[in-house]
Amino acid sequence: MFRKSYLLVLVLVLSLILIACGAEPTPTPPPVEGGFDIKPFLGIYEGTWTNTTTGASGPAVITVEANEAEKTVTLTLDFGGNYLGLNDPPPFPLTAKYDDNGAAVRGESEILGKMDITIDTEGNIIGNLTDLVGGTIPSMTYTGKIGDGRLDTDYTVTLADCTVTVSELRTVRK
Repeated sequence: MFRKSYLLVLVLVLSLILIACGAEPTPTPPPVEGGFDIKPFLGIYEGTWTNTTTGASGPAVITVEANEAEKTVTLTLDFGGNYLGLNDPPPFPLTAKYDDNGAAVRGESEILGKMDITIDTEGNIIGNLTDLVGGTIPSMTYTGKIGDGRLDTDYTVTLADCTVTVSELRTVRK
């Protein structure tokens, strides 16, 4: 009995110590020196998207424009071919807010569903999308880079039947 009580007290004391010494919340990072400069990313990027799992592919044109007064950037995406099972979907815009730390697209799009996309000051892109194409595609995740005259991403799409496809987008600024 004494041993069980001793172990219980020891566990409680260690738990309190761990709680007291736990990690502090991560603070918001300070703005990067010089801030986020949108200008090097602006332009029209042309290339192709390729589903490396199925072999499907098509042309891709992405136009990146900014309203520096409002600190917004608009990307107009035009994917040809059978992109996401859509027979040559019409071009569609995405609008992002940006600040000294980068840009973020958060919201919903008819084609890309619920979006959480970030671009840091170095042009690194991370995207998590759910409920694409009206909920018929459960999710897409991707990473990529914009800069040096290129906009490239690698992405994974999980279909409704849990099939996973891997694709890539390769573009060059014109």
